[in-house]
Amino acid sequence: MSGRPNDLARFFLGWDRPALVTAADHLAGLARRDGPLIDLSEYALILPGAQAGRRLRDLLVERAESEGLSLVPPMLCGVGQTPELLYEQKRPFASQLTQQLAWAETLRLFNSQQRKHLIPHPPSSDDLSQWREYGEIIRKTHRELASEKLDFAAVAKRAMEMPEFAEVERWRTLAQLQQDYLNRLDRVGVWDKETARLFALQYDECRCDRHLVLIGTVDLNQTLRSMLDQAVAHGAVVSALIAAPEELAGAFDGHGCIKPDAWSDRRPAVDTKRVYLVEGPADQSEQAVACLANYGGRYAPEDVVIGVPDEALVPELKQRLAAHELDSRFGPGSPVVETLPCRALRTFSDYLRRRSFASLAEALRHPDVWRMMESERDPLETLDLFFGEHLRDALEASELEGETIADLMAQMDQLAMPLSQPVCPLLQWRQPISQLLQSIYGDRQLTPSSVDYRAIYLPIESIENAMATWEEIPDTLQPLLSASEAIDILLRLLRGDLVPEEPRDGVIELLGWLELPLQDAPALILTSFNDGLTPSSANADLFLPNSLRERLGIEDNARRLARDAYAFELLLNSRQDLDVIVAKRTSAGDPLAPSRLLFGCDDAALPAAVERMFGDPEPIKNSAVSFLEGEAELFGQAIEIPLPEPGPYQVEKITASDIRRYLYCPYRYYLEKILRLRSYSDSARELDAAQFGNLAHDSLEAFGRSELRNSIDEKAIRDFLEQALSTLVKERFGARVLPAVRIQVEQLRLRLQWFATAQARRAEEGWKIVRTETENAEHEPILMVDDVPVRLKGRIDRIDHHPDTNRWAVVDYKTGDTAKKPETDHHKGKFEERDWFNVQLPFYRLIARELGIGPHVEVGYFTLPAKREDTRYRAAAWEDADFDQAEGVIAEVVRRIRNGEFWPPSDVGQNNDEFSRICQDGVLGRWVPLATEEEVAQ
Repeated sequence: MSGRPNDLARFFLGWDRPALVTAADHLAGLARRDGPLIDLSEYALILPGAQAGRRLRDLLVERAESEGLSLVPPMLCGVGQTPELLYEQKRPFASQLTQQLAWAETLRLFNSQQRKHLIPHPPSSDDLSQWREYGEIIRKTHRELASEKLDFAAVAKRAMEMPEFAEVERWRTLAQLQQDYLNRLDRVGVWDKETARLFALQYDECRCDRHLVLIGTVDLNQTLRSMLDQAVAHGAVVSALIAAPEELAGAFDGHGCIKPDAWSDRRPAVDTKRVYLVEGPADQSEQAVACLANYGGRYAPEDVVIGVPDEALVPELKQRLAAHELDSRFGPGSPVVETLPCRALRTFSDYLRRRSFASLAEALRHPDVWRMMESERDPLETLDLFFGEHLRDALEASELEGETIADLMAQMDQLAMPLSQPVCPLLQWRQPISQLLQSIYGDRQLTPSSVDYRAIYLPIESIENAMATWEEIPDTLQPLLSASEAIDILLRLLRGDLVPEEPRDGVIELLGWLELPLQDAPALILTSFNDGLTPSSANADLFLPNSLRERLGIEDNARRLARDAYAFELLLNSRQDLDVIVAKRTSAGDPLAPSRLLFGCDDAALPAAVERMFGDPEPIKNSAVSFLEGEAELFGQAIEIPLPEPGPYQVEKITASDIRRYLYCPYRYYLEKILRLRSYSDSARELDAAQFGNLAHDSLEAFGRSELRNSIDEKAIRDFLEQALSTLVKERFGARVLPAVRIQVEQLRLRLQWFATAQARRAEEGWKIVRTETENAEHEPILMVDDVPVRLKGRIDRIDHHPDTNRWAVVDYKTGDTAKKPETDHHKGKFEERDWFNVQLPFYRLIARELGIGPHVEVGYFTLPAKREDTRYRAAAWEDADFDQAEGVIAEVVRRIRNGEFWPPSDVGQNNDEFSRICQDGVLGRWVPLATEEEVAQ
């Protein structure tokens, strides 16, 4: 212990054991023993967080029970709430939202000339949302400075003493704004909490009847320190329990807080064998499991904590632990704003604001909204089919008449009816929002034992509690808002709220960095030990950059470094086992640097430490998982691809695209044509190749059926095609076309202009269009395959005739970016060894001859590529023997389909088509079957 009369007393507990354990022992020694009681009722214990307080209370109960006594518990208080123990509150405090609204309104109405020093380009006067954003930024700055006994005027005064400081006028403006803000709150009869604390200090009001004990509070702000000093001067008893040995007393100030200079350069030596360098998040999780395995069963799950300075790693860790049948729990809990009720509110807010396809799709993908939809088919399938065809984000009721999508919108509008009223004061939105939640969740059984209790009931309780604070907003500050704006404010209020996971035994706790120093598990696995996380840094701030923080003596990067250095040394000394995992990259692939706290070795060993930490990741030695050896390991771990059912199969008719699909991959043909699997998505934001081609084909079909089809007037053809394209785009994609689609349409318009030139030239040469988009339902040729007929079905883009020579041409439009010759788009190799992968044009020739056209039939492509000079008709240079060979390929494909020959999948590489995941493209050993017991025996 160290201290002087009337000073705050300091007690050094050492750090060879967890801080809360030694704190519990110390408090038990201080407590008044009154018969069978350990009485701590006169004490108020001040801790950095609620979780540490709960754990300390449990340790005190355990201590009392071990002695056969009962505990009269102390008051537990977080550091942030401690100032209000020290003075009398004479007015109600303005809530966080009230402060934000008051700042926003003060800023909005502030002198426009002076305001330019803060916001050179302010939003419009009625853009209240943007004013609230600015108000929140200033509110946070005000709060932080007030916690350090500073106001904006004090900063402006100090800034005048800094010759190189260029923002003196800005801080003078902030000082005037701050005074206007406080006057505004004063007029409505509420207090700004931070200013109330400074007022209590100024007028010597700080007192306390309880014995205050600071535990692990090594970084108190200046306002609280001064309030404690004032309370001590008036007779309050205050002590600080410090988790450090007595010989380090000089590294702590009189309040038990670290002295930054004493810790910034202090680097404890770390056992390099317990530091692991890995690549990314998945490897961090795998290394954590390996560390658990290395403990060799010495710890129960509840005796191990995994530290997660980067909370984004939590899902990956939980998943990997679960794969090894290890239960885990993230101590702080999950954000309320990510729960189903809040996500439902967010989807309704977006839908009401935008009424777009994306907002409707997001709403209907919410499981609780989806189950309330009445539809003959899956609403999500309806949405995907609609978007896949129309690529339309804007949903205009006039354009949706008679469509199923309009029915879904009508149901959404009915659900959102409580939110349909016009703008009104924020408080008046409380009941409509509650009514909406009641309509969605009113039929749920939300008891503490139900599965929906934590997922639904607790989040709704948080929502209702947050909306209850709207009652505290003075009438003059109640903003007029739409439903979407009210929901946005509500969700912002809930951003810091958490839903704790269900308590259960036998779990591994996952905790953030700040909770670790006061955690008492004997084994700790510390992940993401990287600069930027440990220690953290904050260099970008609109008003308080790090350089100004240094001048003002408030929290800066050096103070953060010192605080994390102390925490790390405390963990090293108080844990029986400590493993540290350093990542090379984030989940996004961005590079990470190792924490500077790891380089505490002497100068001679430092180069090797740096070389290792910035070198290549090391292999993970995970004895917790058994892997097979050699190739069997790869094949044994592959996901089994479902095998096709054995044949025979009926093939009554077939198309050219069917044959091409089979030649490309027999198994994909089976999935698409036999099992009829389809994938739908609304993720596209531009036309795919098929949609682009269909838009071109439909425009050309309209031309081929028009009176201009054989015109030699290039301008007339061009004008017709442009008008046909515009009409199709409006019908298909609506009045507001997606930006990328608009660009693609203009690209197609240019290609159609080039086509007009080439088509006029072909007409001058004597060619006439006689058929367009010809279906052959009544003229299907019959192909005999093994004495069994199969009908050939297709749709020919166009058939041309040259009357002077009696020649005929079967023409297929191609809109790919690169112009392809018919030959190279159908086969590879020489005639004798020709590999046909497409039979489209020979297939169409068989159909055309069945239509009764003359004997002289050529086939070819009319290409509309990305280059003007390649826009023309290209005839295929095939002889009768070539067509006979293609006909043989058609027969062979029909024969194989009938026999059920769909296996194995073709090796198409990482093609990333809709069936790639089923086929496991790019996966080694993806479809090699496992050996049977008989084969093994042989």
